[in-house]
Amino acid sequence: MITVVGLVHVEAGRLLVVRSRNKKAFYLPGGKIEPAETSVEALRREVREELGVELDRPEILKRYVAPAYGEGEGAIVDMTCFTAQLQATPRPSGEIAELTWVTRDEYRAHAETAPAIHDVLDDLVASGQVSA
Repeated sequence: MITVVGLVHVEAGRLLVVRSRNKKAFYLPGGKIEPAETSVEALRREVREELGVELDRPEILKRYVAPAYGEGEGAIVDMTCFTAQLQATPRPSGEIAELTWVTRDEYRAHAETAPAIHDVLDDLVASGQVSA
C-alpha cells in the first residue's frame, strides 16, 4: 500500500493535474507522506515543491484506494485528497515537467492514466464541479 496525499483544485470546470519528469501519466499534485509529517504538512510541502505555491485552508475531500499506476503488479495507492485555495498561480517546478487542466473526457483521452484519478474525476463530474 502506497500512502499519498493529493490536491484537488478545480477552475472553470477543469481539474489541475501534473506530470512528473520521466513519467507519462498525469496525477494530482501531491505525493508521499514523509516520516513524522501529518498529511496536511505533506500536502503543503509537495505542492510547494511541485507548483511553487502555498495553500490556504486545506480541507479533506475524500480518500481513494485504487491500483497504483506504474508501481508494479498488485500495488495499491491510498490517496487522501484535499481541497485548498492557491496563494499564487501554479507553475511546474522541481520534478514536475508540466501541468494542465482537464475535464474527465480529456483525461481519459490520454494514453497513460492513473486509475485513482479516474475515480476523482467521476466524483467531480457527479457533483457538477468538473465537465464531463
